[in-house]
This record gives sequence, C-alpha cells and structure tokens, in this order.
Amino acid sequence: MKIKKIIALLMAVLMCVSVLAGCKKEEKPGNNTVTNAPTETPTDAPTAEPVNNEPADSKELTGKTANEIVDMMRAGFNIGNTLDATGNNYTSIYSQEQSWGNPVISFKLSDAIAAKGFNVIRIPITLFKYISNDCKYTIDPEFLGRVKQVVDLCYKNNLFVIINVHHEDWINVKTLDKDYEKIGVELKAVWEQIADYFADYDQHLIYEVMNEPRMKDTGNEWNPNAAGCKAVNYLNQVAFETIRSSHKGHNDERCVMVPTYAASSSSFAMQHMEIPTYEGESKNVVISVHSYTPYNFCLSDNSKTFDAGNANDTRDIDNVFKDIYKYFVSKGLPVVMGETGSTNSQDNTLAREVWSWYFTSTAAKYGVPCVLWDNGSKGSSGGECHCYINRWTAEWEYDSIVQAFIDGMNEGEWGSAR
Repeated sequence: MKIKKIIALLMAVLMCVSVLAGCKKEEKPGNNTVTNAPTETPTDAPTAEPVNNEPADSKELTGKTANEIVDMMRAGFNIGNTLDATGNNYTSIYSQEQSWGNPVISFKLSDAIAAKGFNVIRIPITLFKYISNDCKYTIDPEFLGRVKQVVDLCYKNNLFVIINVHHEDWINVKTLDKDYEKIGVELKAVWEQIADYFADYDQHLIYEVMNEPRMKDTGNEWNPNAAGCKAVNYLNQVAFETIRSSHKGHNDERCVMVPTYAASSSSFAMQHMEIPTYEGESKNVVISVHSYTPYNFCLSDNSKTFDAGNANDTRDIDNVFKDIYKYFVSKGLPVVMGETGSTNSQDNTLAREVWSWYFTSTAAKYGVPCVLWDNGSKGSSGGECHCYINRWTAEWEYDSIVQAFIDGMNEGEWGSAR
C-alpha cells in the first residue's frame, strides 16, 4: 500500500476511533472469531511469495465435467477466519486478514495442508469492506490481488481451490425473502469482477457464489421456508448466469458451486432447491451443502462422545447422505460438503477421531468430498473450537483427528452407494 494511502487511513482511524471501537460481527456457530489465539502484531506484508501478474504454474486441468472434477476431489481444508475476517483493523489488507486472531496465510501453511494429504483448499473471503460506494460495487483491486496470491500458493501444489464469498452482510439480511432482486444487482457486479479477474485459471479453481445465504436474525435463519429458498434460488441463478456469460478464459467450463438455503443439508432445503441454468443448461454446476452433524456433538458441548456402532449417534449422518443422494447425486448432480467438523469439547480427541472417520467414510460411499472447517480457535469449550493446525508454525495440533478425516475420505470404493 502506498505511503500516502497509509497516512490517510491512519488519520481517519484517529478521527473516528470512537466509531470503530468494539464492533463485532456475529455469524453462524463454526464461523465465529478466534478469542484465544496467540497474540501477534499485525504485519505490513505476508510471509508468502509476492503477487504475480500471471497464474502460478501448474498442470493445466481443462475439458472435465463437474462430476469428473468432484470425483478427483477428496479431503479438503477451510482456511477460515482469515481472508473472511471483518474486525476493525483498517491499517492494511494484511491487518484486516489478522483481525480475528489468525496470522496471514503463508506458503508454509498451504504446503503443510497439501503435504498432509488434502487436495482441496476452500478460501472464504469477505468483500463488503472492500466494495466501494461508486454505484458499480467496485472491489478494491489490492484485496483481489491478495486473494490471487493465496490462490497461487495453492496452485503450486496442484490443489483444487474454492473461492467462497463469505460473511456478506448485504446478502444475509432479515428481508432476504423480499429484497433478493436488489441484492442480486450487487451479487451480479461482484461476480462479474471475480470472474473477470480469475478467468485464466484452469479447472483447479472453483467459484462458490455464496456462503449460507439466509434471513438473518429471524425464526427462519437456520430453518428454511419456501420464501427463503425462492430468494436463494434467484441469487444462485443471477451469479451462475453472470459467470457463464463472461465467456472469458475457463469460465465457460469452470465448476460453479451453488448453495441450498443457508447451505443447509436439511431435507426441506435440498428439496426446494432449483438448479441454475445458462442458455438452458446446468453445465458444471456443483451443489454446496454444510453439515455439522450431530449438532450436539459437532457445535456444542452437550455431547462429548460418539460411538460409530450406536445408531443413535450415526443415524443423523446416515440420513444427511441419503437425502443428498435422493435429491442430487441420483440425478447426476455432484455435491461438495463445503464445511464440516467437530468441536473440541474438553479434549474429547478419541470421540472426534471416531466421528471424523465415520462422517467422511459415509460421504465417500456417495462420492461427496468433505472440506474440514478450521477457524484457528484452540479452546476446549463453547462449540467454536475448530483448530487443527497451528497457523504460526504449520504444525498439526490434532494429527490423529485429521488423519482419521483423510483416511475415511479414502476408505473403500469411492461412490459405491451411487
């Protein structure tokens, strides 16, 4: 960032300190801010390779269908609470990246994820603080450059990379069911820019158009209704048409992930989802769902045990994947489980190992790649403790859980239940 811009931003912060203090973004359990990460002074630049003007070298992937791409994917890893962080540190894009307590994303981190056996990285990004008020919704090119830098780090390991638009306050509003057309105008502008910026990246790069779109702070926030599903279907259609109509680079063949309402894996949400089309075709559409199942084990401290031989523990997981098969896979529509995981509850490591293997081995039978949610939080209570790797040292915190997650994903014959 140029010196003049830094000085101007610092002066604005000093004048507005009372406004900037204490604002915290609330989100879905599993996406909240880190409160117990090591203290680290925000850096002015990342410990990563510099931004290039060309995509990183990798073995080009092209000409594949969505089903072929998804069958190549297996275990994935979310670098959460980082490029999607929305804390009030405006010093630089790198300070913002660290505003929820995690360090900047480095080549050391991406290399460790790849070396462990993950072949997918999902990069949640939040744009609203980088979108201008110019009536064109222009995204700050410096932030897009930073996203590109992280994508390039992943490309150097030939990983699949999912760019996910995350934590957007202008999407997740109470009146989503009424204001979806207005929201669609901004969503179109956003995806026009992203699709243009990353057009030359091959099919290793996947666009995910929204994260858990929902009617926030309402009784239907996490319980979909028909009106909410209709709104999300409309927005998926807008984003898909926008990406396909760019006709640049690999955008005609790129896989595009579209979520159910709130990315819910509930039967209602899946049943009420409409598949977007462009010129009458749903080419290379991938369905995005999330599942922290069973909830009491995965996102709360109400249950600390999981027994793979107990139907009471496994029934909900089995039903999720049976529904995924019924509504999507059986119709030839590939699905990616974009977020899943189990919270650390008083260091119940063994139970989490069992859960990880059971969840991903069940997913593998239906040919559904799973992407582990990591937010960097190292606690042991409260439901938000989803840290698997030390972001500062790139050493694994819960190696046995991670290994069980990967082993389950590679268990048996892929897609045997299809």
